[in-house]
Amino acid sequence: MDVSREYPIRRFEANQSASAADRVVSEAPIELVVNDGELRIGMLCLPRDLEALAVGFLAGENALRSRRDVLAVEFDVSQGRVSVHGDFDVDVLDNIRLRWTRGTGCGGGGTAADLRLPRRAPVGTEMSVAPQQLLQLARQFQARTELWQQTGGVHACALAEADNILLFAEDVGRHNAFDKVIGMAVLGEVALADKLIITTGRLSAEIVAKAVNCGVPILASRSAVTDLAIELARGAGLTLVGFLRGRRLNIYTGYHRIQEPGDPTEASE
Repeated sequence: MDVSREYPIRRFEANQSASAADRVVSEAPIELVVNDGELRIGMLCLPRDLEALAVGFLAGENALRSRRDVLAVEFDVSQGRVSVHGDFDVDVLDNIRLRWTRGTGCGGGGTAADLRLPRRAPVGTEMSVAPQQLLQLARQFQARTELWQQTGGVHACALAEADNILLFAEDVGRHNAFDKVIGMAVLGEVALADKLIITTGRLSAEIVAKAVNCGVPILASRSAVTDLAIELARGAGLTLVGFLRGRRLNIYTGYHRIQEPGDPTEASE
């Protein structure tokens, strides 16, 4: 399926209008079906990496714990359906169906997690990175955002080590981009406890909940964070980094995982 299309437009600029062409990102309705109808949920997403999206969604909601829980994943192009078969937590599947909390934007993304809880399962790893490593990763990350550069219509997300991006995904929704990267990691049996995630999207509570459920120790974005996201991250021991762009970043929680800069002047830039 195409992930972008070109459309004729009229462009107005500098007090003049002219015919032009614009490349627009594709958005498709996809149905996720778990165990032949145990759960059905509709998604609006970029029609790429859909198997990873389905598995990552279930992992982020705490419905699965390892690759072994996933028996089969199939995408039917004609039906626009991703079917997942496996050994999943039935209580979590019930919660997704009965207690879905709509997220902040992005086409209905959200979570079934109880976001009122002051604490979640603690993130235990002591992975650490230097600020300059994070800034360099952000530059690598930006260079990978080809579809965003073409259309300006997607979010991106990446799983990385301290000095190298391992997995990358884009989607029209920030929740979906996050889920795709997690799904890629689960399907590829890539450990998450010693990795970090970088995203373009706002770090709201439901994104933090997904990261904590997956055991990711550091979550960073070029965008802002919310107050509930900070409270959840603090309670879970997650390191939360916002406004990662240019030569700056803000650390909101888990300061111990971000090493002090070697050059004191860098902190003021």
